[in-house]
Amino acid sequence: MKTFALAAATVFALSAGTAAHAVEVYGGVGTDGITGGLGFSIEPHDNIRAEFSGFSLSHGFNSDGLHYDGTYKITHGGLFLDIFPAPSVVGLRVTAGVLIGDDTLSGDATPMNGTYTFNGVTVPSGGETVHAKASYPTVRPYLGVGFGHNPLKRGFSVTFDAGVTYGKPHVDFDVPADLVALAGQQNVNAEEQSLQNKANDLKFYPIVKLGVTYRF
Repeated sequence: MKTFALAAATVFALSAGTAAHAVEVYGGVGTDGITGGLGFSIEPHDNIRAEFSGFSLSHGFNSDGLHYDGTYKITHGGLFLDIFPAPSVVGLRVTAGVLIGDDTLSGDATPMNGTYTFNGVTVPSGGETVHAKASYPTVRPYLGVGFGHNPLKRGFSVTFDAGVTYGKPHVDFDVPADLVALAGQQNVNAEEQSLQNKANDLKFYPIVKLGVTYRF
C-alpha cells in the first residue's frame, strides 16, 4: 500500500489550497467492503477523492476435480475524479479513477477420500496440501456513475456508486513435488491452466456501494 499512500499524499498536497468548506469526509459499504475516505472539491463542477476499502470473506470454489476452501480478501485504496455535468441541477456524476492494493482469492484444496485429482488423474494426498492463489494487478482502472459528493452541497448527504474495475488476476498454483511426480507435470499444468481460465472470467469486478458524506 506504499504506492497508494504516496498517491493519496499527492492528492492532498494538490488540494491544500482549497477552501475549508470544500473538504468532505465519508464512509460506506458495498461490494468492495467497508470504505472510508476524504474528498476535496474543485469548484464548481469537479471533486477529487482518496479512500480505503477492505473486507475478508470465506468462499469455497471448485475447479475440475478439486474443491478449495477459499478466502476472498480485499485491501485497496482508491483515487477518483468526480465530474458533475450540472451540479446545481442534478446530482448525477461520472467517476474515473484507479484502485491500488492487494485483492486476492486464495484457498487450500480439500482431499476427497484422501485423494487429489489433477486433470482427471487421481493420486493419494499423502497428507500434503495443495494451495492456489489468484491475485489482481496492484493498479486497476475504475469507471462508474453515481450520486453524492456534490461540491455545491454542504452538510450530510447520501452517496451511491455503481461502476466496474478491470484487471486479469494472476494464478499461483503450489503443488508439492511428490504429488507432481505422481500426477505428472502435464496434468498439474493443465489444472493450473483451468484455474487461470476461471480467474480470467473475474477480470471485470463490479463495485456498487452506498454511503454517507459530510462536507464542511
